[in-house]
Amino acid sequence: MTSWNLLRILLVTTMAGSTLTGCNIARLTINTPLTPQHVAFITEGRTTLAEVVNVLGAPDSMAEAESGTTVVYRFLNAKYSRVNFGWLVKPWSPVDPDLVMSRSGFGADAFELICDANWVIIHQGFVRHRPEPLFTPYPF
Repeated sequence: MTSWNLLRILLVTTMAGSTLTGCNIARLTINTPLTPQHVAFITEGRTTLAEVVNVLGAPDSMAEAESGTTVVYRFLNAKYSRVNFGWLVKPWSPVDPDLVMSRSGFGADAFELICDANWVIIHQGFVRHRPEPLFTPYPF
């Protein structure tokens, strides 16, 4: 192997290592994230709260409402990624450049049920449910 090839391999390795050093990826999940498929078994006017609790588990909160009881299941599925391209030029630059590209998907979601006086579900829906982004630049 010639010294020129060795120098190229060393340079590529250094660049790859520098790029990976400036990369941060994090994911946080609280409770089980619910999707429409998880709650498809609920039929308004027929399904009882007991049946929902048997499938989804205990709710996070229950509150009295005018038409009965409001039941809420909260969940969080947060994602965060960040790449600092400034790390690539840091060894050769007299200043510390900070060229950051980041993206996050924070915010709690909730699934809400309204029960009548007989504990039958009369209304259901996702509250604060974020739509999936069209482009996801992180590996989740």
